[in-house]
Amino acid sequence: MKTKTTLLIALFAAAALSAHAQTSVPTPQSVAPNYTPPQNTANASSTLTTYSYKAPHANTWDFYLMTGAWFFDNSTMNADHVLIDRDHGHDVFADGKLKMNIDDAWYFGFGAGYNITEQFSVHVQFAYANPDYKASFNGYTINTNPAEPVVRTARGSADISTGDVAIRYDILNGKFRPFVQASIGFMYIDTGIVNGHPWANYYWNYDYYNDYYYNGYYRDTPTVDHTYFTFGATAGANYYFTKNFFGQLSYTGNWANTPHSWMYSQRINVSVGWNY
Repeated sequence: MKTKTTLLIALFAAAALSAHAQTSVPTPQSVAPNYTPPQNTANASSTLTTYSYKAPHANTWDFYLMTGAWFFDNSTMNADHVLIDRDHGHDVFADGKLKMNIDDAWYFGFGAGYNITEQFSVHVQFAYANPDYKASFNGYTINTNPAEPVVRTARGSADISTGDVAIRYDILNGKFRPFVQASIGFMYIDTGIVNGHPWANYYWNYDYYNDYYYNGYYRDTPTVDHTYFTFGATAGANYYFTKNFFGQLSYTGNWANTPHSWMYSQRINVSVGWNY
């Protein structure tokens, strides 16, 4: 009886093991012990495509347009051979100093820069304005005997343009990039006041400097103009709206080496540009 019972237990256990072997699901490790399952890369790819601007700036170009307000201090210019009077074809000239009181004005300009590293860049910029002015001329006639003192005042508009080469340092290198900048360059001022034989009829009258067309035909006439060496400093910030498109707000102080003193001017600059 014992032998039969033991045999039945053994047969039952064998049948149970056989049923388990047929119903269990094989695993990769059971089929291939060296198998490595693929990793889930969904989170990694979403992290890579998330926009948190850290695009490299080194070896890229910036191109931008500028505008803003330009504020001028008074300045004194040398003014030689200034036309003072015309009397029956006889031109009277004088040498002296021209003191300029230049009004504030809007300006327009453009610039380009090359990013040498992530934070250092070199820029070239040009700006132009056409401000009104009040001027006073003090001098002596040069073609009368004896020479006579001359005092005149004038109102008009001047052509003022600047060109600068600048070195810039970006303090941060994210979307928001505050910077400081140092520059050297030139300032060109053309007053429109005649200092040579004119092709048109120019004369001083009631504190205004007037010009009329001569016989309906106008030719270029030499005027009091000068080009001065300048240096300047700028502080501001760029903000990148996209990877390439940016806006800029900055403040510039500029000094021009006029003959009698340094002429100081200030600019508030608003720019939009493209990084390429």
